[in-house]
Amino acid sequence: MNPDDVWLSTEELAARLKIPKKTLAVWASAGRGPRYARIGRYRRYRLSDLLLWEQDQLDKSAPSRVEYPGQDSHRRPPTRPDRGRSRDH
Repeated sequence: MNPDDVWLSTEELAARLKIPKKTLAVWASAGRGPRYARIGRYRRYRLSDLLLWEQDQLDKSAPSRVEYPGQDSHRRPPTRPDRGRSRDH
């Protein structure tokens, strides 16, 4: 089945994303969230658009630093400069 041929209702999308339907309504009114088409008074979400949006969300939330096997991930963080009073008072 072609993802361009599959349309999801607000209820189906909310269930898929495990979020309230109200959140989708807020996103739609704010111009955020997945792309949708208004069919009559209903919002419908094309599966192909949803898959692109989901990938975009995943890409945005990916860490900026990639860890590779064997890389020392237990290094101590860099020390911060002392922000207290100077020792020479």
